[in-house]
Amino acid sequence: MVALLAFRLLLPLLALLRSTALAEDGSDAAALLRLKQSFSDPTGRLEAWSASSPSPPCDARSPWPGVQCFNGNLAGLRLTHMNLSGSFDFGAVAKLPGLHSINLKHNNFSGPLPASLGDVRSLRALYLSFNAFSGPLPANVFVNMRWLKKLYLEGNNISGPLPADAIAAAPRLIELHLDRNQIDGPVPPKLPASLKLFNVSHNRLTGSIPPDIARRFDKSAFAGNAGLCGSPGSDSAVCVAAGPAPPPRMPPPTAADFMAVQEETSVFVVIGIILLVILLVSGAMVLMLRQDERNSAAPAYDYYAAAGSNKPGEMVSVDVAGGGSSSHGGSGAGGRRMGEFVLLTGDIPAFGLPDLMKASAEVLGNGTLGSAYKAAMRNGVTVAVKRMRDMNRVGRDEFEHHVHMLGELRHPNVLPPVGYHYRKEEKLIVSEYMPRGSLLYMLHGDQSPNRVVLDWAARARIAVGMARGLAFLHEKLAIPAGRLVSMDGADFDAPPPPPPHGNLKSGNVLLDAELEPRLVDYGFFPLVNAAQAPQAMFAFRSPEGTTRAVVSARSDVYCLGVVLLELVTGRFPSQYLLTARGGTDVVHWAAGAVAEGGERDLVDPAIAAGGGDAAVRLLRVGVHCAKPEPECRPSVAEAARMVEEIAAAGAS
Repeated sequence: MVALLAFRLLLPLLALLRSTALAEDGSDAAALLRLKQSFSDPTGRLEAWSASSPSPPCDARSPWPGVQCFNGNLAGLRLTHMNLSGSFDFGAVAKLPGLHSINLKHNNFSGPLPASLGDVRSLRALYLSFNAFSGPLPANVFVNMRWLKKLYLEGNNISGPLPADAIAAAPRLIELHLDRNQIDGPVPPKLPASLKLFNVSHNRLTGSIPPDIARRFDKSAFAGNAGLCGSPGSDSAVCVAAGPAPPPRMPPPTAADFMAVQEETSVFVVIGIILLVILLVSGAMVLMLRQDERNSAAPAYDYYAAAGSNKPGEMVSVDVAGGGSSSHGGSGAGGRRMGEFVLLTGDIPAFGLPDLMKASAEVLGNGTLGSAYKAAMRNGVTVAVKRMRDMNRVGRDEFEHHVHMLGELRHPNVLPPVGYHYRKEEKLIVSEYMPRGSLLYMLHGDQSPNRVVLDWAARARIAVGMARGLAFLHEKLAIPAGRLVSMDGADFDAPPPPPPHGNLKSGNVLLDAELEPRLVDYGFFPLVNAAQAPQAMFAFRSPEGTTRAVVSARSDVYCLGVVLLELVTGRFPSQYLLTARGGTDVVHWAAGAVAEGGERDLVDPAIAAGGGDAAVRLLRVGVHCAKPEPECRPSVAEAARMVEEIAAAGAS
């Protein structure tokens, strides 16, 4: 009895001695116990962080919640969405040499960032987004943490100017996210050469954007700073500085396939544009008169003769007027030849090349394959016309045969051409006009007050339609792989067949009035000049395309993955840019998040509530489709099945 009483009295003492020993030996457990004392855990998510825990933090069978381990040692802390509050004692974990990542996103931590933050010298990644941290950004974060690669601080109350010299000296910094804070002062004149992603949007920055910085990063990185001249949403779009004016430069494009016609504030530029418009209109009128004279002198067109007197800029629109012209060359290859123009469908009234020149035209954008125009017809019909360049890989007969084949495709998510005009110098391809524009425009371009924000239901529907349309193209246009035989009789693998689409990106996913996606610019791979294909076709932006200049059907899958990641994250992919820097490397960014279990943090806030787990699963499919190795990607049919299953589960 006495022994039992003595044992009970000794239990608290033993626990105290164990806790003291843990605190003295610098172990992972001791560091975590000290850390836990610095903040509040109202939901009890970290109850297992206890000196009485039967297992160490990195126990293989029962690790402590929120810890990430490597070879039995603490490598990271992931404490997201736990409603933790108070301060965070970074000094408690400063002496853990293997700690590479701390993730505190979406909590209620507050107060200034402590000076002890800079003592965690082993950190590679620090995620503090969407808390209530305040005060200035400590310079020692960049001075002392020489291994730091990623710093996420968006959605806090960080104030004061940026420590420009310290940031510039960070040797390994790759990502710096400081958007949606209260940071003031100028943009740092110099940033580390290693920095790939930089965002200071929606702060209180002032002054002008340094030219070198503006060239490196997309303009969206500076948006929402009213006092920062030259940034979107600022009070002044033109920077006026004392001293000599800097040499003119072109700002980095936001997308290779979407270039809006922008107003210039310079009086001289406006005058020049007016004079140019007058000159073009006068020239067009003269050419129309000449065309009318030829029409009255010779009523029949020679379909095989090029319209040598017509310049490329004059054939930009289509007038679908039933009496505008009549068929002169008979029908051929399943289409109606209207002089120099061929209609591929009987669902619209007939028109010819003279009608092309009479319709009003509106520039829609310039892409890697050519310029697109909206043509509003006199009878109320509206179509889209694309002037194609670099399409002389095959002769006229092969071109006509291929375009006729494309015109016969029928699928709810594929937009076939309705007509074309052939010239050696350029080709016109006419299709139905989609009123909503492209997915690219809907996600990144439309900044009007009445813009349509795509919710989860709309994005899921777009993802499904896009995957279905691509699977249909792979079924109809795929060329079977084969083998070649050399002159000595030995056989060897032939180059992989070209991707059936070859140019899938959000700029080539058009949306109809009901936000149903329609794929365009598909099937042009056999027509585009071989020398221009790597620059014109997005399939060459896949890893195998950039490293070996070889693309296949699995390159289309990579492109699908990029668009899926764009849909889920709402970020503009840097993969779309040929030379300019900007955007987000969504493939690398998402793959890293999946590896760290942080996919949920990448979901666009606009769809986070509605998408839930389905959005996270769709992001994983995007990462799977965009894997570096083509053989590791799913087939288009498999990808379409996965997308449909996710959308169906999310809707239930």
